[in-house]
Amino acid sequence: MTSGQNTAPAPLLVAAVAPRTAGGALLDLRGLKALAYAAERAGLDALLLGDGTAEAPAAFEGTTAAAALAAATEHIGLLPATPPGGLAPYHLARITASLDHLSHGRSGWCATGTGPGTAAAAEYLHVVKGLWESFDADAFLHDRAGGVYWRLDGLHRLDHTGEHYTVAGPLNVARPPQGHPVTAVTDPSLAAGADLLLLETDDPAEAGRIRARVRQDALDASRDADAVKVALTLPAGAGADEIAEWCTGQLTDGFVVPLTAPDDRFLTTTAEELRRRGLLRAPHAPGTTLRDRLGLAHPAGRLVAAAS
Repeated sequence: MTSGQNTAPAPLLVAAVAPRTAGGALLDLRGLKALAYAAERAGLDALLLGDGTAEAPAAFEGTTAAAALAAATEHIGLLPATPPGGLAPYHLARITASLDHLSHGRSGWCATGTGPGTAAAAEYLHVVKGLWESFDADAFLHDRAGGVYWRLDGLHRLDHTGEHYTVAGPLNVARPPQGHPVTAVTDPSLAAGADLLLLETDDPAEAGRIRARVRQDALDASRDADAVKVALTLPAGAGADEIAEWCTGQLTDGFVVPLTAPDDRFLTTTAEELRRRGLLRAPHAPGTTLRDRLGLAHPAGRLVAAAS
């Protein structure tokens, strides 16, 4: 593989954050911030904030960590992980909508696993998206002179009754800046209803096959094939050559990069080599949302859809 400029599109890069400290503590906000700053400076697109594992249960709750980092960072996206069904759909929708406002459109969430089952998880994702549509984008007028705070016709109940969930709504948070915060999943069977699939496999060819299937599933769901991005977990020790090869082969749209410290080799060496080859995205522009950064369209919403 040549080390010159590459003609493949720059991959999206999601940092899977698990800070390592001298004492081994995971509940260290200072260390988490330092890692977030380093990933942001290196040009990565988003942080995946785990919710603890059996091996490392004493980690920050993901949405709480994301809220803290929303105030500490300026550009990088924030994807707290939580299983579908771990919270009631209403509460998850409210938390993620609030986080999108706090971060000025840089947030999302990652549905880890399938929780109570694939069908229930798919319905959960559908309900959360429906709750984000509770208010039109222009529902809040803040018209003090006219005495109108918000338009009654800009509020919409969900009134969802399904096999697994019954949710009336509406949400008590204004429409998120992105319309819908980015929804990531780890189960390919849920990808058609998501924006981003985070895939764990050490076989790039398998990743390519899954990506092709996900694109077809999106088309079958009346979505654009590019509406769902696929990010492959970067194997340990992989460098710029491997990333360039996988990008050229269109096996993935991007990568999940495990990070444990601000001086991680990927941040200090690999990212700079990717930049030299044209495989690192341009610096974050002010006001760029996470959907913009990942090349995802903003949902039109009820108001725009009705007018079109």
